[in-house]
Amino acid sequence: MRKVSILTLSLLFSFFTGLSQDGEGATTGVSVGIIHVKDSIFMMKGKGGNIGVSVGEDGVLMIDNQFAEATPMILNRLSGLSNKPVQFLINTHHHGDHTGGNKNMNDAGVTIVSHDNVRSRLKNQEIAKANEKMEAEFEKQREKLSKDGNNEEAESRAKEELGEIDKYMNHDNIYPTITFSEDITFHYNGEKIMIFHVENAHTDGDAIIYFTDSNVLHTGDVFFNGRYPYIDTKSGGSLNGYIKALSKLMMFIDDETKIIPGHGDIGTKADVKLSHDMLVRLRDGVAIEYGTQKSLEQVLANKELTKFYDDRGFGEGYVSTERFITMMYEIAKKRFGSWDQKKGKQ
Repeated sequence: MRKVSILTLSLLFSFFTGLSQDGEGATTGVSVGIIHVKDSIFMMKGKGGNIGVSVGEDGVLMIDNQFAEATPMILNRLSGLSNKPVQFLINTHHHGDHTGGNKNMNDAGVTIVSHDNVRSRLKNQEIAKANEKMEAEFEKQREKLSKDGNNEEAESRAKEELGEIDKYMNHDNIYPTITFSEDITFHYNGEKIMIFHVENAHTDGDAIIYFTDSNVLHTGDVFFNGRYPYIDTKSGGSLNGYIKALSKLMMFIDDETKIIPGHGDIGTKADVKLSHDMLVRLRDGVAIEYGTQKSLEQVLANKELTKFYDDRGFGEGYVSTERFITMMYEIAKKRFGSWDQKKGKQ
């Protein structure tokens, strides 16, 4: 493994990306703050998901890395914590606000670790993008070749011109190099670091990271502190899986545990319980409303349903109250069936 100091990496990234910096070394348009969590563990806040950092004699271990444009600033800030290299990067899931800097880190020789499904979903995203490019090129070629009026021949020739899908793939090295199916343990910087998978919560590839000696937990997007969470059902996430994941967290943390959420401020077990209870309460509340054949508009108009949480700022994050209740309503509809189906209508 190549070992390059954080300061050297920061200077290299800043040079090659051509990003301007202010007098304090901050990349223009990118702000990254550092918060000491406990012992040698820190949290970095910025445009994307919260980053966890472990520094020590062995080196630097990072959890998530926000967006690609933030890499120079992240490394610049890390250089103030350690002159050791970043050796490991853990992806808590595949979303771009947590994995956007993967290429930069891979190019620097950092070993990226994730659940199996994170690598698969990143790969599938690139294949989908390649297919879109391929289809666009096909239409372009077909239109160009059909000017003589022979559409059938034009279509055949356009297919020949396309080539293989690999031609349209982005070959940037964005993928984790070590993956696991259930759990994996690191012994690093004097800590036993347990990384384990929770099924079908925020996505189908969520990883939770627990620093057992420091009693610090990084949840990825399985926990949005004080905010309504986004549940990516198209990527295997589910409401009940999310609730189960929070229940699982509460089984092994205590009142002294420091929790780095995917988004929001450092939390406690009480914050996790509040989020868990909110999900159960609103899931059941919306289900009851749906069961009495209330329309989505009627449920949204019932402000008392979410007042307790709205008063505490839950709807002020990425997911608004309206968006969250709409999601809950669609989940109830899928669970219990539409009213028309119950009446035997098509």
